[in-house]
Amino acid sequence: MKIWIIFKKELKDILRDRRTIMMMIIFPLLIAPAIITGVSKVQMMQMKKAQEKKLKLHFIGKEYAPNLFQEFVSSERVVMIPRIQKDSIQHYIQEEFIDAVIEVSSHYSLALGQNRKASIKLYYKGSDSMGITRKRVEQIVERRERIIISERMEKLNLDLDIVDAFEVERIDVSSSQEKIGKAAGGFLPYIFIIFGFMGAMYPGLDLGAGEKERGTLETILSSPASRFDIVMGKFLVVLTAAITTSFIAIGGLYLAVQQFPDIPVEILQVIQDVLSLKVFLMIVGLVVPVSAFFSAIILSLSIYAKSFKEAQSIVAPLNIIIIFPAIIGTIPGIELNHITALIPVLNVSLAAKDVVAGIVDPILMAEVYGSLFLLAGLSIWFCVNRFNREETIFRN
Repeated sequence: MKIWIIFKKELKDILRDRRTIMMMIIFPLLIAPAIITGVSKVQMMQMKKAQEKKLKLHFIGKEYAPNLFQEFVSSERVVMIPRIQKDSIQHYIQEEFIDAVIEVSSHYSLALGQNRKASIKLYYKGSDSMGITRKRVEQIVERRERIIISERMEKLNLDLDIVDAFEVERIDVSSSQEKIGKAAGGFLPYIFIIFGFMGAMYPGLDLGAGEKERGTLETILSSPASRFDIVMGKFLVVLTAAITTSFIAIGGLYLAVQQFPDIPVEILQVIQDVLSLKVFLMIVGLVVPVSAFFSAIILSLSIYAKSFKEAQSIVAPLNIIIIFPAIIGTIPGIELNHITALIPVLNVSLAAKDVVAGIVDPILMAEVYGSLFLLAGLSIWFCVNRFNREETIFRN
């Protein structure tokens, strides 16, 4: 079959290029583990650093709330900073000279004496340390609050439980796979969407604009193979590169998760259950059509471009276009339905979340697969149509 001959010929040419091997195999195999381990380690280091650092606090109105002030003084890893002008508080916090300021009103003791709520203001920089500074200060305040409430209940001869009208027992009926799947499923589409696009990009540019620039396209056009055979052979090579890159990246991510020492054993067990044969085959069903869509579009634009450089400038903006729907898919409340199942890339992101979580709606999934394969088919038709035009191929 001529398509198969073209495919083997183009695949051999692509695999001889070290840059292709780097983009298809080495880069995704290294970058995916680097992302998961790097981000996790940096986040944990920052959290640990924020938890262990000594907070520099300033207290306004300590004469009105000596007990609360003493609660802060006696706390570990807290340094009280004296003598700060009130009108300079925000400047000091913004410049990180201090971490937070606690201000109590002059009516603090009076309010507590009348069993009312006392006013406390907390100045802090919410953008720093993932909110840990605020949480640490509030923990100290809540500790003092519990003491005051206990004293009030004791004076009134009341049981502390009287302030609670309900005892709510929370029973989460979602399985461990659903919990992990909803979290990991939001990240998983990024891997095979972005890396699938990257895997298709370099071979697609090289097999179209690259061959036009090198002058080798005319040689293959003079062969007995039809235009359709040539474009399908090239397309299958690009598609193979896209799918291979996606799954190498997912494999690298899986290996990184297994090797990461701080991930609990139960989470690793759930991840292994998630990556079962059934889930794997369903993910393949999502990867193949979206990769076909990317491959056909990139190859079409590559054939249209006059040079490799022009092709790169045309294809580069597509990175933003494909990332945007994937980001929307991670927003809470955006679920797979009959409308979102028809939106390219977004449907892949939402469907992947459901697949990994194990809550698949067969009708919606059929709609996703149908729309993806239809879109891929239209993309291939568009690619063949562009390749059959003389003015497109010989724009040079």
